[in-house]
Amino acid sequence: MKKIMITVTAMLLAAVIAAAPAKYEIKFASVAPDGSTWMNIMNELNDEIVEKTGGEVKFKFYPGGVMGDEKDVLSKMNFKQLQAGGFTSQGLGAVLPEIRLLNLPLIFQSYRDIDSVMAKMAPALEKKFEQKGFVVLGWPEIGFVFVFTKHKVETLAELQKTKMWIWGDDVLVGTLFKNLKIVPIPLSITDVLQSLQTGLIEGVYCSSLSAIAMQWNTKVKYMLDLKIANVPGGILINKTAWDKMPVKFQVILKELCKKYFDRLTQMSRKENEDALNVLKKQGIVFTKILNPEDTKFFEDASVKTGNDLVGKYYTKAMLDDMLKCLADGRKAK
Repeated sequence: MKKIMITVTAMLLAAVIAAAPAKYEIKFASVAPDGSTWMNIMNELNDEIVEKTGGEVKFKFYPGGVMGDEKDVLSKMNFKQLQAGGFTSQGLGAVLPEIRLLNLPLIFQSYRDIDSVMAKMAPALEKKFEQKGFVVLGWPEIGFVFVFTKHKVETLAELQKTKMWIWGDDVLVGTLFKNLKIVPIPLSITDVLQSLQTGLIEGVYCSSLSAIAMQWNTKVKYMLDLKIANVPGGILINKTAWDKMPVKFQVILKELCKKYFDRLTQMSRKENEDALNVLKKQGIVFTKILNPEDTKFFEDASVKTGNDLVGKYYTKAMLDDMLKCLADGRKAK
């Protein structure tokens, strides 16, 4: 009976702490839907932060794009309406263009590739983000990107005829599409589902898990089985809000964020692999580029895209360093 009373008391105390207003409330927005793996992990992280800080620090979540697209979230963070957000490489790149090195097309082809490059590049990137006014709380990746279409695509010509979506004014993807001779249709990510339904667009690019989470899989029939790119993710907090917190709370956040976001990356990788099987069971047909000349065209477009973005997103030295990291990692394998 005594043990039961202790347990109940502890639960009531935890509930009171969770419900109480926090001294350091972190308003956090993401396009990730409520109930997704991303947001489930964020909720678990928040619970432990509340516990470890005695309710002094907590997140308040705005999932599912309710605060707008990633650029909208960044704008709100700059105006102190939000303190933190979860971003893909597009949002991260709006702050630090060099981050787009990590999702150059057709460069990364395995998780080992990603891990070897991130191990060497992450510390320097985090310092650059801090100089821009943001602290990186973690690097939970989105996953490998594939092209999903309403119509079968097995040749470059078929892809070129597809009404492909592009996320806003994304220069990297726009440059790749230009080199592939694709004329895309720019839209906000929140407009994609309806645009697939109405036929405004016929093709999208995303990870297998994102296709399901965003329900885009319900509007397409085919997936081009080609790892177009790796999409890194990142959690940023405004440095002004970060600096207001006592160092002891910063240490707790850093430790817990590493714990949960490393776990999120591993979960995302597994769920992306599982999602490929789910898509097959749902009737999505996986296709491949059959013509060797088309494959060569893709490879040449990838190299050209990387070189075209020198001076826009990064220096030639940074591109060479990243490619060397990649090559060194593969040699170590």
